[in-house]
Amino acid sequence: MPRTVKDITGERFGKLIVTGFAGYGQSGRQRVSLWKCRCDCGNTCIVQGYLLKNGRRKSCGCIRSTPEQMIGKRFGKLTVIGEDLDNHTTLQKVICRCDCGREKSVATRDLKNGRTVSCGCDRMSSRRHGDYLERQYDGKMEEKRAAFRQGDLSAVESLEDWVYIWVRNILPNVVKETTICMYAETMERHILPYLGKLQMEDLTEDAIGRWVRTLQNTPVLGTQNGCMTEGTVRNTLSVLSGCMRDAQKTGLIDRNPCTETAWTLRGKNIWEEKNWLSEEQLVTLKPVLFAYQDEDGYPLGLGFQLILYTGMTLSETAALRWKEVDFQNAEFHLEYFLAVKRETGQEDSRRYELEPLSGRKKRTVPVPDFLLKQLEETRRQYNGEPDEFVLCKSSQRPVRVDRMRAALMRRAHACGLGSVTPRMLRDTYAIHAVQAGASSDTIAELMGFASSQQVIRRYMPKAVTNKKELVKRMFG
Repeated sequence: MPRTVKDITGERFGKLIVTGFAGYGQSGRQRVSLWKCRCDCGNTCIVQGYLLKNGRRKSCGCIRSTPEQMIGKRFGKLTVIGEDLDNHTTLQKVICRCDCGREKSVATRDLKNGRTVSCGCDRMSSRRHGDYLERQYDGKMEEKRAAFRQGDLSAVESLEDWVYIWVRNILPNVVKETTICMYAETMERHILPYLGKLQMEDLTEDAIGRWVRTLQNTPVLGTQNGCMTEGTVRNTLSVLSGCMRDAQKTGLIDRNPCTETAWTLRGKNIWEEKNWLSEEQLVTLKPVLFAYQDEDGYPLGLGFQLILYTGMTLSETAALRWKEVDFQNAEFHLEYFLAVKRETGQEDSRRYELEPLSGRKKRTVPVPDFLLKQLEETRRQYNGEPDEFVLCKSSQRPVRVDRMRAALMRRAHACGLGSVTPRMLRDTYAIHAVQAGASSDTIAELMGFASSQQVIRRYMPKAVTNKKELVKRMFG
């Protein structure tokens, strides 16, 4: 037996006991070690070494149900109808028919452990949107809506009246259903409780300004300072501004009262506040952070490296799959992010779904050579399939972003660095780009910002605006 292979003769893996080395075999493009094994049932078999070590092979096959034995069995909404003959992965897969009529290829292990219980039809966002409309149905509002459709604008009195009509009559013509649901939830949570009863003519700049200040001081569990973040306030104001812009277009109001507030709501400048991780802090944090693993030893700390060295968001790293990693050109092709979905009527119930990136967020990101080598090693070690997630050895369920965020916070506190968030890792990437001489346009393209103005406002050193100070700097 070659010296480069660790001898595992005599070791037990599940029901298998290794009896000797059996040479080498081929797994894709890799050469792998083979081992002779004796099963507790009496059978013998030859197993690839990496399957024994990562726990994916625990018997000669006696504890596995064959596809033929699974036919007719039901798992949630899925019924097994046969083996997947087009399966070219190392996983055992079967074809299942969902109660909705669609057919789906599913790994048998995901059926047995309950990870997959439908074709995905129970996660359709359109259902959630329909649930919202049904829950908010109001007979009197429907009368006002019918009057509005006939051109009677006097039927719309309050913001609450207009939002009811806006969600049902205006938004379906301009945005997709998932966006409608997000706008409706934002209205329901943060806007209507404060402004809903106001008459349309009473929605002035002063009223909007007072509401924004209320949002900025609203306690929110799980945030860094206990209050709503600047980004969330800005996004909430953006939803209201879009609503009022459409009200202006229809003739309900003369001008959009949110415009002036949007300009005065200035975000913090990371450069001026020096709110990024210094080199000394990174030296302390990185070894602890990058060593983070799940219960099976999978390197979840790789996700923090992706944020720090490519500028991706945490939701983008969680959605990254091996087929979107271009090893030849050393770049990522970012196409999806992981969106948080809340179940109707269940405040604390969250689930995560992949949503396509759009605009400048859908982008190509270059990857440093050292990170690319680590990705290649991880894919080799865990035999990553194209459809599997980079941060989770699964093609069905990505890693939980709340778990990653909590792990980052715990490790930062343990290092004495206080509260460190994924956003701070991303901000550190941006500041390094600024220090390296990158333009605001380049940083916007790398990080998926809609405009370079967002980069200038958040990351660039502020320019001199006082004219007298400018003259002093120019001429001493």
